[in-house]
Amino acid sequence: MALFWKYLKPYSWLIVLVLVLAGIAQVLALYDPIIFGRIIDDYALNENDASNDARVGGAVKLLIIAFVIALAARLFTS
Repeated sequence: MALFWKYLKPYSWLIVLVLVLAGIAQVLALYDPIIFGRIIDDYALNENDASNDARVGGAVKLLIIAFVIALAARLFTS
C-alpha cells in the first residue's frame, strides 16, 4: 500500500481536481429531474389556464436550461 501512495503522491492535486469536477457533474445531473418536474407541473398540466404560446415558450426555455445543464455535467465528467 505504501508503494501505491508513493506513485499517487505526485498526482495528488490532479486527483483532487478530478474529484471536485466529478462532484460538480453529479450536482448538475441532479438538477435535470427538477427541471423536468417543473415542465410537467407548470406547463404540461396547465393548472393556471395559460395560453398555448405561453406554455410552449416556458417549456422551451426550461428545455434549453436542461440541455445546457446536461451539457455542462457531461463536460465536467469528460
